[in-house]
Amino acid sequence: MLFNRVRSTLIDGIEVRGRSEFLLRTGESLALLGRAARIGFIQANIAVIRQGRRSGMKAWAEKPTFVVGNRTWQHSVLWYAGAIAHDAYHSKLYHETKNSLGGKEPHANAWTGTEAEKKCLAFQRKVMVELNADPKTIAYLEDCAKDPTYQGRNRGWRSWLDYLKRRW
Repeated sequence: MLFNRVRSTLIDGIEVRGRSEFLLRTGESLALLGRAARIGFIQANIAVIRQGRRSGMKAWAEKPTFVVGNRTWQHSVLWYAGAIAHDAYHSKLYHETKNSLGGKEPHANAWTGTEAEKKCLAFQRKVMVELNADPKTIAYLEDCAKDPTYQGRNRGWRSWLDYLKRRW
């Protein structure tokens, strides 16, 4: 079963690791981001996109890595493209804050707190509008931004347990 083997390839300058279906879908989503002139932003903030059990951005890694759960990448090419943009923005916030602190680790709220999540959702919404997402999807993102508590205790640092509860 060669189709189910985990592989690694370079797509638009980003290392992509996962099974064949994941590599294909990631390439399609990155192509959408390229058409929206967002690929440079993605390349600047994500070095690796890796298939995983649940989605999350490891901005602190030597190579900033977006780990992507099945529900995210299998939903649709368009939704996945928006998720890549969203998590690239988390990485941007992390690195900007770390640079402003002279290389010291930023507090988690600087890049994952409620206000940071609102910024990431706003960027995701902007990208989705550029990609002609349907009004229902745009409304969903707007609703999430009103009170982004869908990912756990969003008032202060979220715990590892909150991350483990994710199903996307």
